[in-house]
Amino acid sequence: MAKPGPRPSELPPKKAGTASRKVRATGPGPAEAGVRRAERLLPDAKLLALLTRLELTQWWPMERLLGQQLIQAQKLIDHAQRTAPFYRERLAAVAGLKPGALTLDRFRQIPPLTREEIQGARADLFSQDLPPEHGLTFDITTSGSTGKPVTVKGTGVSGGYVEVLGWRYHLWHKRDMTAKNMNVRGLKKGKPLVSKGVWGIRGVVMGPACTYAATLRFDELFDGLIKEKPGYLLIQPNTFLELLKLSRQKGVRPEGIREVRTQSELVTPELRERCRKEWNVPVVDMYSTAELGTIALQCPEHDHYHIQSEAVLLEVIDDDGQPCPPGTLGRVVVTNLHNYASPLIRYQTGDYAELGPPCPCGRGLPVLARILGRERNFLHLPDGGKMAVIVNEGTICSIAPSIRRFQLIQKTLQEIHIRVEAPQSLSEEEESGLRDYFTGLFRHAFDYRFIYLDEIALGPMGKFEFFKTEVTAPH
Repeated sequence: MAKPGPRPSELPPKKAGTASRKVRATGPGPAEAGVRRAERLLPDAKLLALLTRLELTQWWPMERLLGQQLIQAQKLIDHAQRTAPFYRERLAAVAGLKPGALTLDRFRQIPPLTREEIQGARADLFSQDLPPEHGLTFDITTSGSTGKPVTVKGTGVSGGYVEVLGWRYHLWHKRDMTAKNMNVRGLKKGKPLVSKGVWGIRGVVMGPACTYAATLRFDELFDGLIKEKPGYLLIQPNTFLELLKLSRQKGVRPEGIREVRTQSELVTPELRERCRKEWNVPVVDMYSTAELGTIALQCPEHDHYHIQSEAVLLEVIDDDGQPCPPGTLGRVVVTNLHNYASPLIRYQTGDYAELGPPCPCGRGLPVLARILGRERNFLHLPDGGKMAVIVNEGTICSIAPSIRRFQLIQKTLQEIHIRVEAPQSLSEEEESGLRDYFTGLFRHAFDYRFIYLDEIALGPMGKFEFFKTEVTAPH
């Protein structure tokens, strides 16, 4: 089991309060993800005490973890019903929540919370009587990649869990935090495209860091990677794929790189294998959202993910709201157990995922075997079915080597646009080969229309989706 490290620095504790501070968060993650000290709000001693506890609880049996989650969920429900106007009527209508100990069946009677409901509730979602020990509050606004940005409030406690789970992430994967970290991420307007900083475990060990804007040209990002010589790279998967392509084209591999960390987008087995083959380093992924914080971290011994049960209660449900067994794809519903400023109880993230069996590593933290993104990234078939779109990038390049980037947009149940970024239009043979490949992949002969662009723009905060559907199907 990993140890927390040497003794923390002796820093005076901050006085708790309930004053509000406005901060726009672009996404949770480790300490180097841009959360300044003034916004973390908890002193080092409390954070390191929490880290020590997490080093123990990760080994608890799953049943014990669930029991603790339900105790915390009951406290959150009581607080939300008493102090947040949105929840007074919503929770009062659920039979069996009070009195007595909360059960999972009773908890599941609470209707899932949607993004539209958060937007409609506005300030009614916020607690009007936050306990002082939860610290100052700050605003968190999502990137709006779904077209529906939401704003919630975080606290010193909820932000502290994000930071400490980032520390757990480092310890699990035995990172050398004296080595440089390069972070490629979406930035607010007005922020410098390249900046310097630090990363690591505050009060214990920290090293140099640099941040590059994800909106820079890929060749500029690659040149920065070669120049910085980082030991670790934090980047979105599709942007990383472009850097791998440039590395192969130039015949240049970054010096000193030890690990590539990814977040925000789907990581395919092909990307992991390509990184191991070409750079001889692993890809390590995390699952998080701005409004919920850290949800799951990749296991240090396997490619699947461990749900961070000390911070969130995650469910995978089917379209009828029933729990999905391991091995079955379903909707992700998450409760942040420690955000008392904006209680998000059974929040339907829009993502799909699949639970897995207990992990051989011995941790009791439940397993997510796969995370397949949002419904807008699922192909809608004419017969009413849906499927996740996972293409083999190597096959695409072998059919049409000149393609720099492509994107599929499903316009109707019969028509798909293939947006192509390439120096020139593809030949008839190449277009035909791609049609045949996608027809075989989707097992349906869609009407494919090729759209040629000088550049396929990135989405909000530098995200890229290679498949999106504009079809709205009834649930």
